[in-house]
Amino acid sequence: MSQRPHDARHRVVHQVTSKPRRLIAGLALPTVAAVALMFIAAGTAVATTQPAAFMQNAQVMTSPQPEVVESAAMRNSRLMEAERVQDAAKAVARAKAVARAKAVAEAKAQAQAVARAKTVARGVARKKLAAREVEAKLAAEHDWQLPISNPEKTSGFGYRWGRLHAGEDYGVSVGTPLASMSTGTVAFAGQESGYGTIVKIRYWDGTVSYYGHMSHISVSSGERVSPGQIVGQSGNTGHSTGPHLHLEIHPNGGAAVDPLPWLANHNVAS
Repeated sequence: MSQRPHDARHRVVHQVTSKPRRLIAGLALPTVAAVALMFIAAGTAVATTQPAAFMQNAQVMTSPQPEVVESAAMRNSRLMEAERVQDAAKAVARAKAVARAKAVAEAKAQAQAVARAKTVARGVARKKLAAREVEAKLAAEHDWQLPISNPEKTSGFGYRWGRLHAGEDYGVSVGTPLASMSTGTVAFAGQESGYGTIVKIRYWDGTVSYYGHMSHISVSSGERVSPGQIVGQSGNTGHSTGPHLHLEIHPNGGAAVDPLPWLANHNVAS
C-alpha cells in the first residue's frame, strides 16, 4: 500500500476536521442574522398574534363567565332572601300594629263600657236618691203633728148641755202660735159665728181641721201650707169660756170625729 492514499486519507480527515472550524467561523454572522431574523419573526408573530389575543380577551370579557354568573345568582339570591326577611319583618310589624290597635280599641271600648256603666249606675243612684228624696219629702209633707206643743186637754169630744161638742179643747194662753198639722191648703180664714176667728185647712188626704177661737190669722184662703207652718195665734173669740184652742177633725171634709182616736191612728201624740 502506498503512502499517498494514506495521506489522502489523512488529508481528507484533516479537511474534514478543519472544515468544521471554517464552518463554525463562517456561521458566526449567519447566527447573528438568524437571531435577528428570529427577533423579526418573533415580532411579526407577536404583532400578528396581539390582535388575536386582544380579540380573545375581548371575547372572554364579553362572554358570560361562569364565576360572574354564579356570583350574580348568589347576589340575587341574597337580595331575594333579604327582601323575604324584610317582608316578613314588615308583616310582623303590621301584625303587631294591628294587635296594638286592636288592644287599644278593646281597651277604649272597655273604658267606654265602664264609663257607660258608671254613668248608668250614677243615673240609677241619682234616680234612687231622687226617689228617696221624693219619698222623704212626701213623708215630710204627709207628716202629721199637733197644732201646739205640750197640749193640756180641757174639754173632750162629746155631748154636753144637750149639744155636741165636736172637737177637743186645749187650754193655752192668748197668742200661742198655732201650726198646720200637715201639707194642705187654707180652705177658709176669717170670722164664723160661734167659732169666732177661725182657720180651716184641707190637707193632702182630704181631712179638714178647724182651729176655733183664734186671736190672730197669719194666712189667707187658698194659701198652701206645709207641716208646722204657723197659721195664726190662739185666743178667746166667739163662744168661748176662756183662752184655748178648739180643734175639730173632719175626715174627707165630712162630719167631725173624735180627734184623739184619729190622732192616735196618725201617730200623733196628744
